[in-house]
Amino acid sequence: MSTLHRYADYLPAPIADQFPSPVKNRERIRPLTAGQFFQDFYLEEENVINKGALLKDAVGVTSLHLLTAQPLIVAFYSVNWNGYGDALIAELIEKHAAIEAAGARLLVLSSEGKKHFTEFNREPLPFDVARDAQHRIARKAGIYKESDPIWGRVAGVNADVPVPAVYLITPSLEITYSFADVYLEQKFSVDELLSVVDKQLAISA
Repeated sequence: MSTLHRYADYLPAPIADQFPSPVKNRERIRPLTAGQFFQDFYLEEENVINKGALLKDAVGVTSLHLLTAQPLIVAFYSVNWNGYGDALIAELIEKHAAIEAAGARLLVLSSEGKKHFTEFNREPLPFDVARDAQHRIARKAGIYKESDPIWGRVAGVNADVPVPAVYLITPSLEITYSFADVYLEQKFSVDELLSVVDKQLAISA
């Protein structure tokens, strides 16, 4: 049992009513938004979890620039988002045919490696999935920082992972659609994203 207050008359200095927060000055995440540009990134062959149309012929290292001949949707995912992650994958599976019909391609970047990912996603997937090792790409997207962990704001998420985010990227690496959910409170809509794809292709036609 603490004896801190048993001899309160003898405390050499008063105890402050409020203590400064240890995370008050932490550097916050800053997710990229539409109108900004995504930094180029590279995917190593050993980090490919599932090969679809994008990575079926991938050998060695693949650059983001090589994946954007068509509008590219990049969706971040983690099994540690629990039901939120399950709902995101289900939505992407359900709407994948519509994504391809719209002329876009989908790349899912998982915080987990192949073994952990497939433990939670046992059914065959129609799109490409690759591991974002050490959250390198999530850092570029501004959705992950050690100084601003997701478990510091969202109850039930105890792993060191990024926040959910989805981006639509053009061949010039400009972001024309962005979705980032720092509190896991929103629902991602593929239909909303596809409306942007349609407008983008109409302008370029």
